[in-house]
Amino acid sequence: MEHTNFDEDICFNNTYLLITGKKTIKEFLDSDADLWFLHNPEDQPLRHNNPIYEELLTYFIYTEEYEKCQEIVNLQTKLKQIIYN
Repeated sequence: MEHTNFDEDICFNNTYLLITGKKTIKEFLDSDADLWFLHNPEDQPLRHNNPIYEELLTYFIYTEEYEKCQEIVNLQTKLKQIIYN
């Protein structure tokens, strides 16, 4: 795979796809796509209060991708319910 310069949009979208389960880490590794993420995907799953969610929300509000924002908020809510119920 050819190395390219960092692409913020790819980074934020890859992170979004991974945390929402729309794409697995295996699918990323099997593709020729640039592998930029906001976190180390090999770390433990993100908790509902991880600052990465705020970074994603800020970015997707800026890019006016409000559907993604709603999915992220819904995911945080589900994770919070799992922890506290």
